[in-house]
Amino acid sequence: MATNAREFGIEMTSIPKRHLRNVLQALLHSIFFHRLLVNVKPRELNVLDTTVSITDSWEVEALIEEKTNEFLSSLHDNTKQGKIAVLFYEKKSARNWFQITRTEELVCWERWTLTLGLAQDSPESQDGMCGRQLSQSLLEILKMANDHKENVPSITTIDGNPFPYRIVIPSRSESWSAMMRRLLVTDTLT
Repeated sequence: MATNAREFGIEMTSIPKRHLRNVLQALLHSIFFHRLLVNVKPRELNVLDTTVSITDSWEVEALIEEKTNEFLSSLHDNTKQGKIAVLFYEKKSARNWFQITRTEELVCWERWTLTLGLAQDSPESQDGMCGRQLSQSLLEILKMANDHKENVPSITTIDGNPFPYRIVIPSRSESWSAMMRRLLVTDTLT
């Protein structure tokens, strides 16, 4: 089954490795802050003299921490760039082949791809450039989220977060495009 997922790309270049963890977490938190459609109490995260609004969800925070660690451990010394994606799904009812039983499927409705260019650790005097890039990327996330509100599916439940999500990183054996095809195609809930 094909999907019509809206795709957004954020790219940052020349991120010193000493700031990579905090920059990645700031970007991920910003995406979730704008797309996690539950009642949240906003909190603040300060990264490179930039304040980022984040949710109070311990579940999201734990996921971001886990995936940040996974992303960082997937990088090698000579890695020049890394990619990570956030996918939001909607639950849809589907019938099986014989139309006897119904199952729920996950269909991706939005994908955020973060491309992070890594720099050799530069002098602290260049931290301002990285901070400006981060601020610009956060503004892009805000603009894209606000400009494409019509993309959000109807909310059909009041029980917690209506839209499942994933943060994905390609494995060494799987290409980025193969991973995206696999994840954008409908998944069945178990």
